[in-house]
Amino acid sequence: MNADNSIITGFYEGILITLKMLITSTAFPVVVIFMILWIILQRKMPVIKGKYGEWVVKTKLRRLGDAYTVFHDVYIPNGERGLTQVDHIVTSVYGVFVIETKHYSGWIFGDEFKPYWTQVIYKRKTKMYNPIRQNYGHVQALLTYIGQEGMQDVCSIIAFSSNSTFKFNKGFTSAHVIQFPDLLTTISQYKEQHISEDTVKGINEKLAELLALYKNDRKLFKAEHMQSIRKAKDAKQTARSHTSRAKKMSKTDASLLYTACPKCNGQLTLKTGRYGKFYGCSNYPDCRNTESVNLDQHRRSV
Repeated sequence: MNADNSIITGFYEGILITLKMLITSTAFPVVVIFMILWIILQRKMPVIKGKYGEWVVKTKLRRLGDAYTVFHDVYIPNGERGLTQVDHIVTSVYGVFVIETKHYSGWIFGDEFKPYWTQVIYKRKTKMYNPIRQNYGHVQALLTYIGQEGMQDVCSIIAFSSNSTFKFNKGFTSAHVIQFPDLLTTISQYKEQHISEDTVKGINEKLAELLALYKNDRKLFKAEHMQSIRKAKDAKQTARSHTSRAKKMSKTDASLLYTACPKCNGQLTLKTGRYGKFYGCSNYPDCRNTESVNLDQHRRSV
């Protein structure tokens, strides 16, 4: 027993001696600074990766040519929801392209109509909000701001890093889901003129004015954007609580379900369409938010 105690005592004394040597060493401040920077870097890594992805896309878009005008990092007013941030917007007579960048690696699983996708790196799974739905919100905010709500020639593009591997079971109808190297090819495949030069000029002027406002007051725009994100999180939390309660209801009670629309705060009411029953917003056509009647798959559409 005494031998065991002496070993333990010697072990702790060795640690104390090592710590004293480290603290008194001239390299100690460097080690501390390195550790602090490492912790900060790990916390900021998602932001850094996102900015790098946007930079890669920005570099590629510069090669489009004079027929296109490119806008980066645009904060667009989004009604009562504040501001929405769009990574890249490309305008031309061939169409308007709204690009959402995702600098993700690993396997990407997802479906066009499911609210969440999954990123898998080895055995670690991470959920992400469906980027097609996310970019749909960006498109709608853009069209409202430029006064072109009825415009059909708008293309939604979700661009992932080349380090990702797609594991989709089927294709997409409302957006292009591609990797960074395919971006220019995806845009340049639209070769027919669908928008007049005057309309494109008007769109460019409005976006240029918006960017000028952002440059003059970046802090205000970013603060409003963060407030918009917090509002969206609160709305999702409310939606989850509604979903939790809805799952406890019987199918008979489901037809009586009335809840607030997470997009515009209108009422979701039971409607009958071409493909059966669904919950639609009372503010239609201004708001096109819908929700499935099937409570087992009860999710919000944004």
